[in-house]
Amino acid sequence: MSTSRLDPADRARYARQIRLSGFGESAQAALLDSHVLVIGAGGLGAPILSYLAAVGIGTITVVDPDIVELSNLHRQVIHSEAAIGTRKIDSAQERMNGINSSVQIRTIPQLLTPDNALGLFDGVDIVIDGSDNFATRYLANDACEILGLPLVWGTILGFDGQVAVFDAKHGATLRDLYPEVPAPGSVPDCSVAGVLGPLCGSIGSAMAMEAIKVLTGIGTPLYNSVAIHSSLDAGWETVPVQPIPGRPSVTDLEQHFADYTQHAFDSDVADGDSAERAGDANAGENALGPATLTWADIESNSVLVDIRDDDEVAAGMVPGAIHIPMDELLADPGRLPLTTTTDTTDQIDSPIRPDASRSPGIALYCRSGVRSARAAAQLRSHDIAVSSVNGGYLAFLSQPAPQRS
Repeated sequence: MSTSRLDPADRARYARQIRLSGFGESAQAALLDSHVLVIGAGGLGAPILSYLAAVGIGTITVVDPDIVELSNLHRQVIHSEAAIGTRKIDSAQERMNGINSSVQIRTIPQLLTPDNALGLFDGVDIVIDGSDNFATRYLANDACEILGLPLVWGTILGFDGQVAVFDAKHGATLRDLYPEVPAPGSVPDCSVAGVLGPLCGSIGSAMAMEAIKVLTGIGTPLYNSVAIHSSLDAGWETVPVQPIPGRPSVTDLEQHFADYTQHAFDSDVADGDSAERAGDANAGENALGPATLTWADIESNSVLVDIRDDDEVAAGMVPGAIHIPMDELLADPGRLPLTTTTDTTDQIDSPIRPDASRSPGIALYCRSGVRSARAAAQLRSHDIAVSSVNGGYLAFLSQPAPQRS
């Protein structure tokens, strides 16, 4: 976009940033001509999306299948109480349109997967990763390296956060900062460790600023470095990150496919084993049936068990599922129903073992597949035939509406 395309309304709306020394109409025109894809409309996504809309990014694509829950509202300030139970992308779009109706908002109610990542990223100028799991972070990083796109990355945990800009054309990527993908469950997420809302604002705002710097050419983006923020002492520290000598470039998502499916693991895979080995362990069926399933694998007579906490299921469940919180299930596996085709209401007094009279079995699901995989592994170690649904409730929400009805 040339500066001549800024109309009087643009100049009035963005006057305070246009008059910044070194910014001007050329930088504003660059923002108006930009297409930014944001992964996640949650804790980090809320400030990112709000500021991107306000600053005048021409097109914003939001990728997130999740729905708004009461427990989100203390930090995901783009959503309101009235939005509880609705899709986050719809709530976020309404808020962004309210901030700036001239911005084009595109919403994708899907999980980012190896099947759709390259297609979704194609044609955008920059990707901002506001996700909350390692599988998505590494997938976004690798897809951006393949397509030659800059990636603004951020993460929060407890009172601390990190921000970086990864771009293989400028040097380091996420695989140079953290070469090994942490094992599932080895790092607690915010639902376990907790997080304060204002920290999301600090890190998310910093991520939005990094995107603006990359798109406009102002300042010095966080290439080859990571900024670490401690909210309790208000400190910021920048640590250099260098490309690992000899690290093979990512040219195909098949190279690291196991990293994107790390939520699939069986009870016979020891802690510390690679995600690739975990995937191999799930390739066949043992005496207890498959350790993991996709939603497409679920048969009509399977028993679905939602193991999320009470506050999570308040915003919605898979139709026909029963609810047994994970802690209660592991403390008393006898709460699982028998999986016979004649009666699914009886309780068990002994381990569940598959036999010819039983239906396909019991499938556990949580929000994203991490907790259900852990629970299934523990139950299977006691010869209880259960499976975990990969991707959990988010993967269910990612399906086309007819499959979810």
